[in-house]
Amino acid sequence: DDKHYLTTQDVQANSDGRPDLMAPLMKGLKTDFPLRPSLMGNLVPQNINMWMGNNKNGASSGLHHDYHDNLYIIVKGRKRFR
Repeated sequence: DDKHYLTTQDVQANSDGRPDLMAPLMKGLKTDFPLRPSLMGNLVPQNINMWMGNNKNGASSGLHHDYHDNLYIIVKGRKRFR
């Protein structure tokens, strides 16, 4: 199996109707990474997601707009932004 892809996870709303910081999947992993990496300075995350892909031929998410700024962390391989 040479192709895997994980995309947007559903985020639950809290009692005030505001979205949680992360989806249940990410809550299970939150002890594996810092919630506020030191390189972010005083910036406070509004939402934490994870996207993973593995495709020998490359993959594209298509043109879109994210409402929050993004911090990309490449674990293995490369990512090209155009």
